[in-house]
Amino acid sequence: MKHTVVSLASINIDEVYRVPHVVRPGETVSSVGLQRSAGGKGANASVAAARAGARVRVAGKIGSDGRWVRDVIASAGADVSQVAVLDDAATGRAVIQVDPSGENAIFLFPGANHRVALSDVKAALAECSAGDWLMLTNETTAVAEAISHAHSCGVQVLWNPAPMPADLVSSGMPVELVDVLVLNESELHALACQFGGVDAAKGSNVDTARQIMRRLDARVLIVTLGRAGSIGLVRRATANPHELTEAHTTSSADIVLVSVECAPVAAEQVRDTTAAGDTWVGYFVAELARLQSSSPESVGALAALTPAVVKQAMRVASYASAIAVTREGAIPSIPERAEVDGFLQSQTLRL
Repeated sequence: MKHTVVSLASINIDEVYRVPHVVRPGETVSSVGLQRSAGGKGANASVAAARAGARVRVAGKIGSDGRWVRDVIASAGADVSQVAVLDDAATGRAVIQVDPSGENAIFLFPGANHRVALSDVKAALAECSAGDWLMLTNETTAVAEAISHAHSCGVQVLWNPAPMPADLVSSGMPVELVDVLVLNESELHALACQFGGVDAAKGSNVDTARQIMRRLDARVLIVTLGRAGSIGLVRRATANPHELTEAHTTSSADIVLVSVECAPVAAEQVRDTTAAGDTWVGYFVAELARLQSSSPESVGALAALTPAVVKQAMRVASYASAIAVTREGAIPSIPERAEVDGFLQSQTLRL
């Protein structure tokens, strides 16, 4: 059975400004180019998952000025019937600076993204089955409610908590119900600072991730590291981590490390890293869903997220993300699955 990926998506209109360098405080620079396109971390990841071949249902809210963005998402093959149009709110905006090396800086106006409610989540998950996926970021409202409701429905949760809140640990966010947590390096260190006894400055990224993993109930913790590739920590299938008791605690021996190198893309090929992380996340969850759908094991069992399955999904995501950074824009940069498969096979990126 093919599993559905439901995306609680932030949906934005991206305004990308080409600048000689990212603006410093108090500085004014002239842009050498402007590109307007569909975006939003959730929308980007939704398109990536759809282009990867997943069955994707998108839930979110836009203003009447964003109907064309919804159409762009639908053109990738995603179901947008749960994307509501509001007459009294504007579509979210992202203002993005991109320098000649492809690095970027972004500020956001949430707009209609902050009008998402639990009722929207329930409607989007109403037709889901146990083992389906909920994918979400931290750019909409109702994130905590969505995680809790998905868990109660037997839906697996993948969360990329970006932008990272300063009070994620103390705010009551149900992180313990998240199955797969995806962080980049800066988010890893920001989260580590919120846990007492975790000193990210004294250890490697792997050490920091292990310490965080021992404090969470996630089945998988991923850290994307840009040109350094990605690492994944996968909990052994010895017990359901969501049902751990005081008598069963997690040790380092319960966690398996997997790592994937960055796909072979030369520095001079990099144009724009705006959608790199979102492309990675979308392709990753799509590949997990595909592999689980073809697995003879129960999707409710931890065995369905083995180190081998996670590593395969990480590798596919890495190659998809690598293609995206060689192109400009967010959604326009996200590759089709055939392009990713060709890159995986040839190990050569033809531009």
